Amino acid sequence: MKGISLLLLGLLACAPVALAETCAGTDCLPKEVKDSCTVSSPSGCIDWEKGIVYATGMGVPNESFKSAAQKRYSAYQAARVVAQRNLLGLIEDINITSTQTVKMGMLENDEINIAIQGKIKHVEEFGKPKEAQDGSTWVTMRMYLRDIVSVMLKNEMFEASDKLPALEKSAATPAAPKPEIEYGGDAKTIYSGLVIDARGSGIKPAMSPKVLNAEGIEVYGSFAIEREFALEYGVASYLKDLKKAKENDRVKGNPLFIKGEAAGGAKGADVKISKEDGELLKELEKSQAFLREARVIIVL
Repeated sequence: MKGISLLLLGLLACAPVALAETCAGTDCLPKEVKDSCTVSSPSGCIDWEKGIVYATGMGVPNESFKSAAQKRYSAYQAARVVAQRNLLGLIEDINITSTQTVKMGMLENDEINIAIQGKIKHVEEFGKPKEAQDGSTWVTMRMYLRDIVSVMLKNEMFEASDKLPALEKSAATPAAPKPEIEYGGDAKTIYSGLVIDARGSGIKPAMSPKVLNAEGIEVYGSFAIEREFALEYGVASYLKDLKKAKENDRVKGNPLFIKGEAAGGAKGADVKISKEDGELLKELEKSQAFLREARVIIVL
């Protein structure tokens, strides 16, 4: 009797709270997730601002079971398996850099493959399952990009600095935040972060993007970031709204705004900026900490 009671409790715990209308793909994602996603696909989406990958999965009840509770549970378990598979597919397609995807890294390195496959098995469910009128169930799973970044850094798929040179003393002074967005700046002003307006450039998100000057030379990337910040925040985050980027905690205060002029790299994950902005960033890097702390947002 005790075993039966525990089984029933488990079935009830995973059962949907209420019936939901039949949905498909990202339509089954919770509204707050859909609203925050930067990039969407038929099986889920990625919130590049918060660094979270979401995937949905559908399961149908096993009709060989006699009780309604068993059928419901079989649909739920099947949905979890599908969601985990979809999550893996989304993660495999993520750009590590402008030349490599996560899948390429997994194929090249068994340690990366084993680590990511292991993490997929322990991802958490987001929200409550949704049950359709035919008994099929949808679940949403999520995984944090920092869990993937830690694997990539450990296996040297991209690098971050354990210790950067000490910052030079600067005569720069704090400036009052401007109500309107103005592009460009100078080395005499203290900045709280960097916002690159790359709208219209066709740039694709990546875990380790590079900022290139007019000559194609890297002026910002993982090499310029302290390891602890790379692990916690990633190289950059991505938003779709310029005004929201300005108020984002990652750069909030007095961020420097520059234009992203074009996408670079084989997969279009790097962003090219002007010669003047490239020179400014190299100058600011010597005396200000926002670049080494990865306080960078790219607006798509």
